[in-house]
Amino acid sequence: MISKQTKTLVAILLCSLLAACGGEDRKSLRVGAKPFAESMILAEMIAQMAEAEGIPVERSIPFGLTPKIMEAVKQDVLDIYPEYNGTSLTFLGQAPTSDGEASTAAVEKLFKPLGLELTGKFGFSNDYAMVMTRERAKDLGVSNIGDLANAASIRYAVDDDFVQRPADGLQQMNRRYGITGSSVATYPVGTEGKDKIVSALLDGTADVGELFMTDGQIAEYDLVVLADNLSFFPVYEVAPLVRSDALANLKSLRATLEKLAGKISAADMQAMNKAVDLDAQSAASVAANFLASRGLLPEDARGSGAAKIAVIGDPGVTRGIDTARALRAIRSGYAGSDLDLGNSESPLETLAAGEARVAIVGAEAFYRLGDDGPVAKGVAEAFAVLGYKSAHLVGLANGADSITAMSTIATGPKGSGSAQVLGMLLHSFGIADKVEVLHSDDSPRAQLLAMTKGNHDGVFLMAPSKDRSIATLMRNSFYKLVDLNEWAAGGHTAKFSFIRPATIPANTYPSQSSPVTTVSTQFVLASPAKSVQTAGEVGPGTAGIDSSAAIPVSASAVESIREALGAMDVIDPAIPVHGSLVPEITVVDKSLPFSADISIINILMIVFTVWVIYLVSLPSPRDFKMPEDL
Repeated sequence: MISKQTKTLVAILLCSLLAACGGEDRKSLRVGAKPFAESMILAEMIAQMAEAEGIPVERSIPFGLTPKIMEAVKQDVLDIYPEYNGTSLTFLGQAPTSDGEASTAAVEKLFKPLGLELTGKFGFSNDYAMVMTRERAKDLGVSNIGDLANAASIRYAVDDDFVQRPADGLQQMNRRYGITGSSVATYPVGTEGKDKIVSALLDGTADVGELFMTDGQIAEYDLVVLADNLSFFPVYEVAPLVRSDALANLKSLRATLEKLAGKISAADMQAMNKAVDLDAQSAASVAANFLASRGLLPEDARGSGAAKIAVIGDPGVTRGIDTARALRAIRSGYAGSDLDLGNSESPLETLAAGEARVAIVGAEAFYRLGDDGPVAKGVAEAFAVLGYKSAHLVGLANGADSITAMSTIATGPKGSGSAQVLGMLLHSFGIADKVEVLHSDDSPRAQLLAMTKGNHDGVFLMAPSKDRSIATLMRNSFYKLVDLNEWAAGGHTAKFSFIRPATIPANTYPSQSSPVTTVSTQFVLASPAKSVQTAGEVGPGTAGIDSSAAIPVSASAVESIREALGAMDVIDPAIPVHGSLVPEITVVDKSLPFSADISIINILMIVFTVWVIYLVSLPSPRDFKMPEDL
């Protein structure tokens, strides 16, 4: 029997073990974030700073929108996440204010009975920004939100959260400013939703969009922020919202969080948001790079150990919305990696040489121009469709009415999609030796200005329909879009099957009152081919190169990337397709298996059956007659 003293000793040891397990060295900090770049970057900063102090961290980055994540902290599901004082007031049922100190004091008073605290603010306020393109704001004569009340109707593009906010959302803003006659298109909260909001502004399907002041898209796309002339929106200063018991249990946590106080400016945050939203860098890497640059983490923390995935595009591929969307999708296929976007005159050859993992190219990149027409390169395979680019041949309003009447045409740099398609069109029309092509790194605006000075007859650009830069240029009545109806009429698609006839609808651009016949090519993501194809396998011919150094995108990565991109068109049949997308055909062998024993038995059974039939066919003995002469 165990003595009483032994039982007491065991109990003391168990209590000591349990106390050790519950001590600071074994307690984890549960960090959450809302589902947008800024919140995830700040949450990563909290997590990385805590880990640097030896505090174990459990990440839920992202976790959910404000109602869900605030409730998670209240109910002890999370310990900490970045929150805004204006948002906190709104969701705690209080009137928001534009006074940052008063707002923070009110929030702290309301959070204290809930066992929550706001620690040192990061140093910036991320207020709502109602934005417009510079061109649309000028057309409507708008410079502040109040001016919207004078418009007959306003088309908004906002995220789901903005229409659901109880005190500082869209409907409350409209009532405060007396804005009527508006329509609303809503998009999911997060980077993809912001892309859609900005796209709606750029293509003219929305007049006003809702972003945040620290969003990188504002500067990237030269958007105008409307002044909040009635101070409707409260201040949104951000700070860590943390459970008081976490601060008590993790003795070094408070001091760690205070190191972040006042360290981030609005400009810093905008640059970091741009790195995630537009350059497809991971929130963890962006956070680590910033902390290291401020001496809050050692220099070797930069990049957070993330692998670099090289992505290559032709010289015409820039960091627009489509490219940013593609980069984020690619990153989803290579979890934990950062992307490095570069340009090359021969992107697919760069891919095949193993110098990049994924290419962003047009269908024309899969071919080179031979003496007799296009020759398939056979070094890459498409696995996802990003969209289409249409040819825009811009000429002077009083200039040539067809491409065949032009003697000099300016286009993008050599190797760009614009230069490649133009070269193929001129070759197919039989006028390649009659038209001088000027390759240039200049902007479309600079090329058009040079055309007005007589330097060339036209400017050839491959761009998505409703391209903003072209729309801006077409506001000037000096220019027109020139038809390319010779392409479809001449049957050129039979040889250049990947260059498809298309139409730019009437009124797509200012001063374009009638539809314009043109051509388009598909814009895709490409992987190195699994093996170099031999001549004739794809398209009119193949010119293969050694691609032994290339690593094709795996089937699982292709699936993840395509899922991130969402619904898409089928890859153009003129483009080679990634093997994982080719339907598998299972051939069923319907022939009987051969077996000597079974064959012998079958033969004997057949012989036996014939013998039985023979016996049955013999005359019956009763029918037998004796001869009469016996």
